[in-house]
Amino acid sequence: MKFVMLPMLGLFGVKAEVRLVRRGHYPRGGGEVVLTVEPSRLRPVEVIEFGDLREVRGISHAVRLPAHVAHRQANSAREYLVKAGIKVPVDIAVEAYEQGRDPHLGPGSGIVLWAVSSKGLVKGADALGERGKPAEVVGEEAARNLLENLGSGMALDEHMGDMVIPYMALAGGGVVGISRITLHALTNIYIVEKVLGMRFEVSGREGGPGIIRVAHA
Repeated sequence: MKFVMLPMLGLFGVKAEVRLVRRGHYPRGGGEVVLTVEPSRLRPVEVIEFGDLREVRGISHAVRLPAHVAHRQANSAREYLVKAGIKVPVDIAVEAYEQGRDPHLGPGSGIVLWAVSSKGLVKGADALGERGKPAEVVGEEAARNLLENLGSGMALDEHMGDMVIPYMALAGGGVVGISRITLHALTNIYIVEKVLGMRFEVSGREGGPGIIRVAHA
């Protein structure tokens, strides 16, 4: 939300930011964020290709767990990306807490990665830890998902590709390239067409990369 979705919605004119107060993990929860939204005027956007990769950044966190969990997740993701041939800087911050100074209910861990292009576009991927799942697997999972999204060459990752649909409709136009056409994206298109009377065109098949455009506003 903070590092991928809101920056990409900023292209459409959305003025919003989110501040993390406390993380929450299943089953105890307890997460808290503050969302600030300013009045915004939406505009159509045309972004099809991602552009050249400039950097990969990330945050690996662990709450109510030993700090080495967060470090292992970060190291695993970094090593996976480097071995896969990523030549740009990979900067993954580690967020862990000393015993007795952890304000979370936890336990829980996770990692989020985001890639920035020469066009200022951002793609993301993440993974959550769970009981019995090694930290190294969590890091590799996020890195592998990011690489899959980068491999398509399209502007937006698969999750952003479905979340952007209502904003395209409200902006009255636009064209986006997405890494993978998901059932979520197709469902969002169906609902928006029914509610707002818009019509979208989808080039590509479910499960593969594609281009989505507003055909009628």
